[in-house]
Amino acid sequence: MKSKAEILEVNKKQKAFYNEEESFSKPNFFSSAWRNFRNGPLNSFQKSYKLRGRMYEIHKDWMGDLSEKKVLDLGCLRGNSLSLYMAKNAKSYVGIDLSDVATKDLQQKIIEAKYDGATAIAVDFLSDDFEEKDFDIIYAFGVLHHFENFSILLDRLIEKLKPKGEVISFDPLETSLPVKVLRSLYRPFQQDKDWEWPFDSSSFKSIKRHFEILELRGVLGKSKYGLMLHMLPLSKNWKKKQIEKMVESDWKNQSDTEILNCMQVTMRLQKKEA
Repeated sequence: MKSKAEILEVNKKQKAFYNEEESFSKPNFFSSAWRNFRNGPLNSFQKSYKLRGRMYEIHKDWMGDLSEKKVLDLGCLRGNSLSLYMAKNAKSYVGIDLSDVATKDLQQKIIEAKYDGATAIAVDFLSDDFEEKDFDIIYAFGVLHHFENFSILLDRLIEKLKPKGEVISFDPLETSLPVKVLRSLYRPFQQDKDWEWPFDSSSFKSIKRHFEILELRGVLGKSKYGLMLHMLPLSKNWKKKQIEKMVESDWKNQSDTEILNCMQVTMRLQKKEA
């Protein structure tokens, strides 16, 4: 397992990747194929059944009234779907990312919107350069699985949160058999594999040592098979009814065992009392 110093070195490569520097600017065939699938059929499926929209709404609900809260948007890049919402409504908002190119874009959006008390900066969350703390909420959309040594990340999250502070997260899972097989076939060709560590069952055990899991939802469990159904030339109404049942079944998942059948998980975590 990598040390903190080793992770900081990996994060320099990750910064170059998200800054689209020359060594990463041309994805290989396999990375291009995955990107085209993710941005094409998968994205279309998620939009058709409002998977992301529903998730953002529950994230807002979990955040509650932000007017007296200090929020960290961890791994904000150029701004995720809720970055400007948080920047507008939070008492204090800090968006951080490894990419200085991306955070510059987000900072410009914040300036143009005249959101006082909000800022976006390029800094490594694990670095001593990041001194801000006492956050009420850390929002981590597609970020927590970027740390191979998960315990180092969890300790840092605890350090940065106020007592009873919360983390709202969304990450991929590598626990259902078909997904595990596909990921294992793709991994040797994956350009970002050094910082892509989808959650497995041990991830949940580590989380429970540091946090209370207040709420969690599974995404693309049974409905991952609905993706294939969605692409077949069958009756649209019949497909819609079948897939909606799958999506609802996934959304009601609350147990660890049910969640492990999903491709993705979103969680509301609360810092345990010392």
